[in-house]
Amino acid sequence: MGRKILLFLTVLIVSLVFAGEFRSIEAIKASGELRILQTEDYWYPFYYLDEEGKLGGIDVELGRDIAAALGVKPLFVRAVATHETLATHLREGEGDIILSYYSYSPSRASQVYASRDYLVQNLSLLINNQVLQKIKNKVDELTPEKLVENLNDPSISVLVMIGTVYERIALQLLPGAKIFSIGTTENLAGLLFEKNYDVFFMNDLWTETFLVKNPSLLIHYSIYRLPSEDQIVVGVNPANTDLLEWINRFLDSDYNKTREYLNRYVDYELIAKLHQETAEESRVKLLLEDPYRWIVLFVILLLAFLVVWSSQKKIAKKSENGKAPHWLLNIWTILFAMVLGFYSGGAFPDIVEGLSPLGELFFNYMLLCGLPILFCVVTLNILRLLMKSGGGGFLLKFLGVVLVFFVLGALIGIVVAMIVEPGTGVAKESQEALVVSMKATNPFEEVNVTTGSILWSLPTNMISNSIIRAFAENKTLAIVFFSIVLAFAIKFINDSKREVIINSLETAGEIFIFLFKLSYYVLPFGIFSLMLSQASVFTGDTSVMKSLIMLIGCQLLCFVIWLVVSIALGAKLAKMSPLAFLGAIKKPTMLLFALMSSVAVIPEALHTSERVRQFNDENQRGVLPLLVVMLQPHTVSLFAVVAIFNLQLLGRSLGPVDYLYIAISSIIAVIATIGVPSPLDLFTISMVVLPFNIPPTQAIFFMLPWMYTGRRLDLMGMMINDFAAVQLFRSKKPKEESPSPVAEVHE
Repeated sequence: MGRKILLFLTVLIVSLVFAGEFRSIEAIKASGELRILQTEDYWYPFYYLDEEGKLGGIDVELGRDIAAALGVKPLFVRAVATHETLATHLREGEGDIILSYYSYSPSRASQVYASRDYLVQNLSLLINNQVLQKIKNKVDELTPEKLVENLNDPSISVLVMIGTVYERIALQLLPGAKIFSIGTTENLAGLLFEKNYDVFFMNDLWTETFLVKNPSLLIHYSIYRLPSEDQIVVGVNPANTDLLEWINRFLDSDYNKTREYLNRYVDYELIAKLHQETAEESRVKLLLEDPYRWIVLFVILLLAFLVVWSSQKKIAKKSENGKAPHWLLNIWTILFAMVLGFYSGGAFPDIVEGLSPLGELFFNYMLLCGLPILFCVVTLNILRLLMKSGGGGFLLKFLGVVLVFFVLGALIGIVVAMIVEPGTGVAKESQEALVVSMKATNPFEEVNVTTGSILWSLPTNMISNSIIRAFAENKTLAIVFFSIVLAFAIKFINDSKREVIINSLETAGEIFIFLFKLSYYVLPFGIFSLMLSQASVFTGDTSVMKSLIMLIGCQLLCFVIWLVVSIALGAKLAKMSPLAFLGAIKKPTMLLFALMSSVAVIPEALHTSERVRQFNDENQRGVLPLLVVMLQPHTVSLFAVVAIFNLQLLGRSLGPVDYLYIAISSIIAVIATIGVPSPLDLFTISMVVLPFNIPPTQAIFFMLPWMYTGRRLDLMGMMINDFAAVQLFRSKKPKEESPSPVAEVHE
């Protein structure tokens, strides 16, 4: 009996100590206000400020209903506190209840009374994909116990929100890991984008809602639910038992509309797609229904047959032997393959799964041939420049001019993409589908390029401890850097050995170019398959299609800017009028537009240089072939625009350092394409987009429409650039001519 009395007195004393000041239900009604305590930091979607600056969210709606049922108005009190310290503010009489996305825990229950739960969730882990894959490789079957066991390691960094129940649980669940706490969720997306942490520990509903708002995080992270539950409750002063009983009755009644508010503020359809591996069912949408999709398919095939047949006849008529190349090599065949693949992916989604592997096979074959070609071509190009210079003066000047044009190209591409923003305005559902698609098809290892380490990441990614491993892992940047170093090394060996190495590199390059050219016969099928795997996402949402059209508009705008810059620069340096400058270089420009081959146009470019006095200088004639082959600033603009477009499409915000990386890597990527046959040159964009975990096939998909429609314009602009840049190498400045420059051209 004595023990019972002692226990009763202890409970009574504790209750009195922790009770503090409180208001009874009658006092609350008399005041006309229900004071609802919430943390100063907002927690979307439970309480936050909307676009109009008004307070909204699930807890706000529930608080208004509770106040209305009491016959009073709600007063939301923003306490300068974390969730863990809200109880102190309640006991000190600053509020009547806590309705602040308040999780139940034994420590909190010892300070305040907790109502019955109005929401039950599961604890969850947002895990870096690389970390998760390593754990999966270790265990036979991934269970919550084995996952937690492998995460409980000093090498694992776990991020939690300070002053929450999740911080306490993380310390208990993962005592061996490194636990880091942050005070606000405002910069959470940025911290996770930089991949500074391996795990984010929270509950599933909040994390899923956060991922829906930031779908591009799915490229780096996967969500894993734990069996442990997280109960969300209302906190009440321990002495105010009448109010606690009243709130419990309210939560048990039909007046509790929590489920309705959850459906209003949480998009469960998008959340469900977060847990689908391929999200195929969610994004399979027929572009057209039967029988119209078959009719359109027949029309496209018929039109393709007529156009290709007509083109083949015209080519054969112009040919000296009266024969045309194989119809699979016809440019119209490739264009219609692109159109047909795009249409079929949207109109016949059932065939995507079966035929998409053909696109992957084609892509891998391109890499098999392309990386050795890249290595040989870059090595030989740099070596020829070194040999031509005889020292370093000419090389430095030439590389300086090329670099200035390339930097200008990167700036033009970045500025155009930033102003026009072709990838913005895409629905979250489409962003999520894109991200899940990328995550499922991205075969490449992540490259860790973060805001804090980007300048160091470039050299570290360029230098590989094994060139063979660089080839095996498709590390284009490392291959290019090794080629440049090798070229300098070859320059300083004796002539006989150098000649043997040069001949070997040329032979190897020719072999792989021959193997690559064999792919021309399957190029239409490869492009068709690549389009199939992408089109089902884009045809499902008109905003994505509009973005694709805007991207083409950006690419056209870059061409126009370059056209104006190169004509103005060339005319000024040559001391000619813009029309006279264009008239002087008309023939090689139009020839490049028609042939789309820089090497094939070199003889005509040299002939123009000899024929026109403003270009007829020994230095100019010597450097012009190099410029024709190597000066490709338009491609730098293209790579920069496409990279930024892909990131905008995913809702990724970019900072100054991100733009810096895109500029530098676009320049390096284009340098690596010099001498590489098309469309293989497109694959070097991998070094631009891979650090952001965008698959190269995704970026190439967005480049293909322009490459097979507007590429001729780019090449024409590049020739104008070449004749503008060649003026910088003139040894003697042209005198002011009395006769018309146009007259000199026609002599």
